[in-house]
Amino acid sequence: MTVRSYTAIICLIIMQAPLAFAGAESESALQDNPNSFKLPLLQFMTPQSLDLCGEHVPLERRDVWERLDKQFLLALNREAQVLLWLKRTRRYFPFIEEALRRHNLPDDLKYIAVAESDLNKYALSPKGAAGTWQFMRPTGGRFGLENKQWTDQRYSFEKATDAALIYLASLHEQFGQWMLAMAAYNCGEMRLAREIKEQKTDQFVDLSLPRETEEYLFRIMAIKIILSNPEKYGFILQEEDYYHPYDAEEVEISLPGVLHIQSIAAAAKTTFRTIKELNPDLRGYYLPKGLHTLLLPRQGVEGFVQRLSASLVDDSEGAELLYLVKEGDSLSAIAKRLEVPLKDLMKWNDISQADKIYPGQKLVYIRPQER
Repeated sequence: MTVRSYTAIICLIIMQAPLAFAGAESESALQDNPNSFKLPLLQFMTPQSLDLCGEHVPLERRDVWERLDKQFLLALNREAQVLLWLKRTRRYFPFIEEALRRHNLPDDLKYIAVAESDLNKYALSPKGAAGTWQFMRPTGGRFGLENKQWTDQRYSFEKATDAALIYLASLHEQFGQWMLAMAAYNCGEMRLAREIKEQKTDQFVDLSLPRETEEYLFRIMAIKIILSNPEKYGFILQEEDYYHPYDAEEVEISLPGVLHIQSIAAAAKTTFRTIKELNPDLRGYYLPKGLHTLLLPRQGVEGFVQRLSASLVDDSEGAELLYLVKEGDSLSAIAKRLEVPLKDLMKWNDISQADKIYPGQKLVYIRPQER
């Protein structure tokens, strides 16, 4: 942390002992160390009025204000995480904001991505929710996010953002309120509909929901308060401190067969790691035959298709080299049949001997004479 960038944070928090990261542990740390978190109270009091997606949050009710107050103070306690939120907003918010305008949806929905993943495109929850918008596999599939041997589009920031906004719009149509739509995004529409029916109220603040869902909405509110006016809370960054959007461009390619991603990187004049960083939905080392839309570094786009085509002709790597798994097959039996080392077969397909294979699955292999 540089003096230039974050001097103002000194006035925000005086740390006398390490504090826990978030949630219940952070709350416990505050209780155990009452002097470890000191705010200029007149400047950093929790707001008394707020709206979310144009809907009034009844903070005039003491119970509602207290629930927000808790999440607001816990968020401020995570000063390093708030700094990361701010740095990442410059990279990801412009795309989300443009998508929200395109879908004619409220701008405040962008704060859901912060609450879900801290704007971390590689986020993976213990329950298996993945990517910036934390889609579970079945829900992602409902909204067009492919999950195959070659790709898991829940990790594609662009594709997952569009899927999330379509999902949120459908939830708003179902429940008629944005706060209820957000709650359903967290706990599921069936659970929320059941609770509304059982409790005979459709007001979020009056519903008894899973604790995670109740705190989720108030955490989104706290994130909005802080990120809408970070300087007020002591978070001051210089322009060079932000993470800027990638200088990349979408390119569509048609592959005649299986191709190693390193060949794409070479044709784009970049590295394997850069291709994976720009396209986090890609799994393993290979792309299959067919059409693919990839993000490439802008400086490598000019002449990319010509360089890629030339490499396919030169090294014949684009030849289709696939094995269709049959009933009763095992990795070792397949490797023996194809006359390739088992370790190479596993490397080419990014799998281990512990992974199950299934009939109809396609495995990449390279013929011995072409290795």
